[in-house]
Amino acid sequence: MDIDAKNRACRAVLTLAVSLLAATGAAREQGPQRRDALFEFELHEQWLVDYFHTDEGRPPGWTLPPAEPEPELEPAPAPPEPEPDPAPEPVPDPTPPASPYPALPPEPIPARLTAAPGPTPGDTPLPEHATYYRAPADLILPDERLSDEAFRALLRHYLPSFGGTPEQILADFKFQQVYGWDGINAEHAYARGLSGRGVRIGIEDWGVDILHPEFAGRVQRTGAFILRKISSGFIDIDIDDIIIADPSSCPEDDPLWCGVFPEGVLSGCREEGAECRVFEIDADGDRALIERYAHRIVESKRRFPDEYYTWFIRDISRDADGWHDIPGLYDEDANANIVCCEYPDHGTQVASVASGWRYGIAPGATIVPLQYKEFKNLYGIHTDVPRSDADASKAEARAHRDYLSHFDIINHSYGEESFGDWDRMHVPVYWAAFTQRDAQEKTIEVWAAGNESRDRPSSAAALPVREPVVRGHWLAVAAAAQGQIADYSNRCGSLPGDWNPQAHGRHYCLTAPGLLRVALPNFNPETNPDDADASFHWENSGTSLAAPLVAGGIALVMERFRRQLSNREVALRVVNTANNRGRYSDSLIYGAGLLDLDAATAPVGEVSTGTASLQAGLHRTRLATPPAWGRVGRHLAGREVAGFDAWNAPFWQPAASLFATAPAPQAILPVPGWDEGFEQRALLSHLRWFGAGGEGREGGLRMTLWGDDFHAGGFRADFPGSGFAAEKDYHAFGFSGELVERLRLGVIVETQTNQGARPAGAFGASANSKLAWVAREHAWPLSQAGEMALRLDYLLAAGQPDYARGAMFNATGSLYSAASLALEHRGTETRTRLSIGQPLRAESGRGTLRYAVGRDRAGNWRYEEARFALRPETREVRFQLRHDRPLFRGQLAIELSYARNADHVPGQHRAQAGMGYRLSW
Repeated sequence: MDIDAKNRACRAVLTLAVSLLAATGAAREQGPQRRDALFEFELHEQWLVDYFHTDEGRPPGWTLPPAEPEPELEPAPAPPEPEPDPAPEPVPDPTPPASPYPALPPEPIPARLTAAPGPTPGDTPLPEHATYYRAPADLILPDERLSDEAFRALLRHYLPSFGGTPEQILADFKFQQVYGWDGINAEHAYARGLSGRGVRIGIEDWGVDILHPEFAGRVQRTGAFILRKISSGFIDIDIDDIIIADPSSCPEDDPLWCGVFPEGVLSGCREEGAECRVFEIDADGDRALIERYAHRIVESKRRFPDEYYTWFIRDISRDADGWHDIPGLYDEDANANIVCCEYPDHGTQVASVASGWRYGIAPGATIVPLQYKEFKNLYGIHTDVPRSDADASKAEARAHRDYLSHFDIINHSYGEESFGDWDRMHVPVYWAAFTQRDAQEKTIEVWAAGNESRDRPSSAAALPVREPVVRGHWLAVAAAAQGQIADYSNRCGSLPGDWNPQAHGRHYCLTAPGLLRVALPNFNPETNPDDADASFHWENSGTSLAAPLVAGGIALVMERFRRQLSNREVALRVVNTANNRGRYSDSLIYGAGLLDLDAATAPVGEVSTGTASLQAGLHRTRLATPPAWGRVGRHLAGREVAGFDAWNAPFWQPAASLFATAPAPQAILPVPGWDEGFEQRALLSHLRWFGAGGEGREGGLRMTLWGDDFHAGGFRADFPGSGFAAEKDYHAFGFSGELVERLRLGVIVETQTNQGARPAGAFGASANSKLAWVAREHAWPLSQAGEMALRLDYLLAAGQPDYARGAMFNATGSLYSAASLALEHRGTETRTRLSIGQPLRAESGRGTLRYAVGRDRAGNWRYEEARFALRPETREVRFQLRHDRPLFRGQLAIELSYARNADHVPGQHRAQAGMGYRLSW
């Protein structure tokens, strides 16, 4: 029988089969299908869907374009009409509550591709019954990137307690719907605001449904592999023979599985009841351009092909070597599947564990889909890898090194044994690239340990045992179930004799929960609700799911340290902070232990900061500044100071939190009978001034020892005509004298403090300062007897602080001002004074803060400097009322004070009251 006769026979068989299937109702409905197959079965708990989704199981703002018309089948004979069943009683549908979460704008969808006029003639035989499309002029599809606002809205939609306390997150509905997250302390990572935002995870698998709402806004097209290249050997055969096979070769249970490429790995273009499309592009062999076209096709159609569809991409510049295939993802029966791959839903499950909105441990991470067979070929496992140091081998090595730059992490949820048999010495150049031997920054590779219940991981996962160069960035993951190793999981096994824990970590293998909820591809009409739990989340188990849980956890750690740790440091931190207590201490089973995201994202030991010459604990590093400088921290808004833990990992806190104004007196203790001079009230209210020669104000010399008699347990002793006050560890000496009438000069010299303010930690243990001033006094009597008077006092001062050499902070000298206007009444034994004034305030001077802001990936600390004026942003206005009078055998003094914009800080007010009594005998 010639080929045409075979073709006619196959067409007849297919037409009859399709008609019969349609007549009996066995053919699948090809109308519009729901966007999320996980919710296609009956929803007994509608409120769960309302919690997670709006608009029939779709994320907020999701819109589904009208389905593209399917190929029309020949009309089938009408089946006999069945006897009508009694009409059931109508049951009103419950009205679901409105979703409390904000709706997002719909995603932009590329314009649909339009069919070309017809087949393009060429040397390669083309499918006769295919629809042809031409590549549009603009193929550029940017990587999906949600704006920060949209990202936060979606994150709050799926995990409302994100950023709250660990206890709030543990009580969150989403957190309760997944398994194992509390066992790895994920709630602490979420409380620290971590989502994996911006970290790129390559999912090397059998295809990922990038249209799934689980990954909306976080798919990277650059570096992705969603195509399979068809070997030119397949195209050498007359393509009609491949597409229209002998009917006797079709499976008896489904005649539509006609036309299979050799080895049963790829479906051909079939006849009636199926669809074949060929998308053509002149790419000149540019695989990246062809991949972009594939993304354009999938986005335009809003679906992947299934068992009734076959989509080819043909690079017309490459003739027979230019054919590619877009695999389908929606087949249920993996054993019978010949359209796509061995496990069509496996990659989507794995990706949803790593970075799904509902199920992913790192819902902010970006996924990069990698078709397993294509990426495997790139890895050089097959025999067609160059076997010498020829130019071709070197080019492949360069391409591989470049390709790894597209990912921070690659997840491999499959077993691979060929590494054990492949002699790496045959291709040393390629092997060096494959193992990243000379890479300055190594991509972290996470491998599933395998599900064979063996005492060691699979050969690929265990490569660090025999290849030292991959140690530190190549991790294997075993699976735990209910807190202990799962029965099916391979164990972590022993370490080689030359293992160095300091350089390589505790182990190359660790453990993570393997029973998890996952997402399946969207267009899956055969989802079986019996296999889903009551919450309608699909669940599965295996080291294939434990591995992406670790990959997503690594993304959280990368985000925590703002990508300043090298990838190797991140991997070692995850390994070395794993929980290895109790049962997890058995390294032969659990390796480094159970993944612990709290320990991995928390400081190890004390966090230190400072400069190259002076460092101290970050929690002890504080700088009290004089009230005359106002609120210094305002200059540092938005800046952060970095501290580093014992493993040199950075942690940050606001720079302004390290600054505080020296505490103002919490109470006023007036000294009865002592006439405090203007200098004391204007300069430092907590300093006491005592005359060296009598009670009079005129012509005497006043001296002081620094004292704060109401802070930190200071003590005080008074003697007639003089006084003394001191506080341990603080020292000051000052004097003032009248140069001419009503013109006074003075100076204060302090050790360990600057105007009463003391540094600590990386700011130094102490500071010295000098302050000199000139003060002028004016008095105007308001009565003949002189008991009423108006007094005006003001001063100008110059100060010079001296902070520790090499400390984080230093300051120049400053000019200061102070003034007071007072109304006084003096009686025979009483005195009353009402005053308004401005205490000491800096009018010039600059401060410099040199602080650590982080580190580079080599571990070197990076510094920045902030220079700012010491002049406050406003002025303090202080109102005071004081009254002295005799009482019994002594004297009583009462003082009230109110400060507006206290310490020269806008909006900060302070009211105080004080009383003193001195008994005389």
